[in-house]
Amino acid sequence: MRQIPPALSFEELTLRNFSPHTFASVTHYLYQTTISLIDEFMAMLDHWTFERRSHSYRVARLSLAIGEQMGLSHRERFVLGVGSLLHDIGKMRIPREILVKPGKLTEDEWAVMRKHPGLGSDILNRFPALAFAREIVLQHQERWDGNGYPQGLKGEQIVLGARIFAVADSFDAMTNQRSYNKVQDPKEAVSEIEGRSGILYDPRVVRHFCALGNPADWEHRLREGEETLLHEIFPLEGFVGLFADPETMEEVPAF
Repeated sequence: MRQIPPALSFEELTLRNFSPHTFASVTHYLYQTTISLIDEFMAMLDHWTFERRSHSYRVARLSLAIGEQMGLSHRERFVLGVGSLLHDIGKMRIPREILVKPGKLTEDEWAVMRKHPGLGSDILNRFPALAFAREIVLQHQERWDGNGYPQGLKGEQIVLGARIFAVADSFDAMTNQRSYNKVQDPKEAVSEIEGRSGILYDPRVVRHFCALGNPADWEHRLREGEETLLHEIFPLEGFVGLFADPETMEEVPAF
């Protein structure tokens, strides 16, 4: 009877068949596939919610500026940028009539809406090339005092990326028109965030946010060059860097 040879592991198949050139080509295809997937996610959100990708782009850019001010590593900033960009991905699983409802949501509708961080984390878990950003997506509605959702985490129980995102997202919400707010002057928005330091926001993050200076000097840059912003947030070198030390892949989201 003919014996079936034992199946090779993925690693064994890779080492046996892949030259450095082949590996580089496969990595490039994986990068292009992943960035196209992100772009498709953004397009789907454009059609599903009242907000547009410009909101996610601005928040990601501001999060990265705060992260750089705080001295985060290139790898940490890459995770921060992607997590901030995809923060609302779970809204694709929320009924559209709730997302675009012109009036106040009922308690039952809010209960459904509060599921979107967990749903977003579940979506990213299905894509290994994006799963590194799941903790920021899961925790992006948590607040420093523990009154956020979905887990009610408090203080440094919340990953740093989500604490940075909370400040960036609030500034963007205050200074841009949404269905539920009155647009504030950027300086007023900064003052309001300062006033909620230690309540809604991590005081250390707020200090570094304020260290960016007068928003009149940098706020306009959040809106520039949207056509190149996806590659700015998801650069090839950042993506490849995730695979440089596979043993630490699972540690990436917890910075």
